[in-house]
Amino acid sequence: MKMLTFGQSKAGSSIRSQSVKGVRAVPVIALFLVVSLLAGCGAVGPRHVPQDQFKYNEALAESIRHQTLLNLVRIRYLEEPVFLSVSSILTQYVYNVGASAGANFLWDNVANDTSSASAGANLGYEERPTITYIPIEGRDFAQRMLVPIPAETIFAAAQQGWSVDIMLRIGIHRIGKVENMGFETIPAPGPTDLSEQLEREVDKLKKFQRVIHLLILLADIEAFEVRIVDQKGTKSAYLLFERNVPEATQSQINEFKTIIGLPLHINTFKITERLTDIKEDEIAIQTRSLSAMMNFLAKGVQVPPGHLADGRVIDLQIPTSDKNGKTLVPFHMAFSKEQPKNTFAAVRYLDHWFYIDNRDIDSKRALGLIIAFFRLLAPTGGGAGPVVTLPSG
Repeated sequence: MKMLTFGQSKAGSSIRSQSVKGVRAVPVIALFLVVSLLAGCGAVGPRHVPQDQFKYNEALAESIRHQTLLNLVRIRYLEEPVFLSVSSILTQYVYNVGASAGANFLWDNVANDTSSASAGANLGYEERPTITYIPIEGRDFAQRMLVPIPAETIFAAAQQGWSVDIMLRIGIHRIGKVENMGFETIPAPGPTDLSEQLEREVDKLKKFQRVIHLLILLADIEAFEVRIVDQKGTKSAYLLFERNVPEATQSQINEFKTIIGLPLHINTFKITERLTDIKEDEIAIQTRSLSAMMNFLAKGVQVPPGHLADGRVIDLQIPTSDKNGKTLVPFHMAFSKEQPKNTFAAVRYLDHWFYIDNRDIDSKRALGLIIAFFRLLAPTGGGAGPVVTLPSG
């Protein structure tokens, strides 16, 4: 009897035998092999869990980056953003087991027996993932996108290690008398021309960045804190400056107060969103909504000259950095006719690729903050649109 041979295939395992004597044993051997393969099936599923979990995790992370990037490009081109969430991923593994046995007998030549027999068994599997998509829309989600994020939330997140400078530059619209650059794509109409409006917006941004710079310096040396006080069920936020500080620190505190219009002799200020009827011990801090943040970052999307010439978008004419090399908008998305390399994220829109360079740390951090805020605001159950379930693979 010839020896059984074993082989591996992409679909699974197979075992076969050839030209044997004693053919009555062949079906028994095939049956034994099939049972052995079936017994091994139970160990195949658990081995897929670590690698599949990693692959789907990586795919979801890449998907949300690309979706956010595409929405920023859409906003730059005066389109509405569209959000789609992956609600669930269900993966099934279907195992296919088969066995075969056959024999060929020659009865007229017993002395020179050339009878033959064959047996085989195989095991294969296929993956059948089903992915459920949920369009995120509805009144509740729209309201969440348009409502400013509370100032205490932004300061609390900054104190927990989030990107402080990026968060304050994109998340705060006004501190006292100092206003950030507008988040509108089109400057507001007025008696001045577009170039003068843009110049005024850039000047506002530079002054606001000085305020943010001082705020970060004071935060690093713990010269102030944001405290939440609960008074009879009503929570109020206060900005408290340290009283006993070195002279150099006090000089920075005074500069900060002077720029935003606070009195120097007061160290405790109640945070309010009002712009009128501000009391002496109050500070107006206006934050931005997620929609406003995305509109602001969309200013950093570079547009191909051909699209500007066609009139598809408005030329914002915003310089990328100031005289000291500091970026004005902490987000930069370049474009390319061909698919770029070494990118953190890239999407194709119209006839060009738009991407973030993998070495652009500020843009990567800004994109990450938008994704983090989106996850805080996105509905987990209600507020989503119709469920779309598609088989994949």
